[in-house]
Amino acid sequence: MKEVFIGAAAAAAALAVWLIGGNIVISVLCSSACLLIAVLTMEALQKEKNIGIEVKGDEGAYGKVYQSILDHSSAIARYMDKLQELNVEKDVIVMLASIHKTCLKIAEALEEDNSLYTKLNDFSLYYLPGLINILNTYENLAEGSFKTEEAQKFAAEFSLFLSQIADALHKKYYSLFSKDVLDSKAEMIAMTAVFKSEGLIDNQDFKGGGLPKSESAL
Repeated sequence: MKEVFIGAAAAAAALAVWLIGGNIVISVLCSSACLLIAVLTMEALQKEKNIGIEVKGDEGAYGKVYQSILDHSSAIARYMDKLQELNVEKDVIVMLASIHKTCLKIAEALEEDNSLYTKLNDFSLYYLPGLINILNTYENLAEGSFKTEEAQKFAAEFSLFLSQIADALHKKYYSLFSKDVLDSKAEMIAMTAVFKSEGLIDNQDFKGGGLPKSESAL
């Protein structure tokens, strides 16, 4: 459709110039210029449209991930309250509190840097919902006071599971900033090399050497 429009515009420009000036060479040159301008204009408009769609898509994806983390964090808090009422082992509540805190820290990091949502799709779509399903099963068994042997076995496995999940989520949080950490480490190495080459520092500066004895005694 746009090709037809561009062709028609160029032809109209050529005809207008030829009718006004009667010069076919000028007419062709003007129509070519109009054609080039029309092509560039339409490409720019299309690019702007694509960027707008991409930004809107990113905002939508970020919003879903962010809201999912908040919703699941709230659900974890409700399970904590319910399990406290059921007098489950204190360690379970402590680990759930740790998980809840980490989830809130992840949500806060995501709010500060929306682009992090690409690293948190699995976290919000699979890991948190899976955790909620397991918490639901644990709560149902706790309401029955873990009377059966199978329920008691599940409770023991659940405690180990929560400990591992608390540690995994903690690592997940810090992995969001791993690139910054690696970049900073590389920068420190480069700066150290430059300062050493200029005789401004030695290894002791980075090994807890502190001030030279003559200065530290002051």
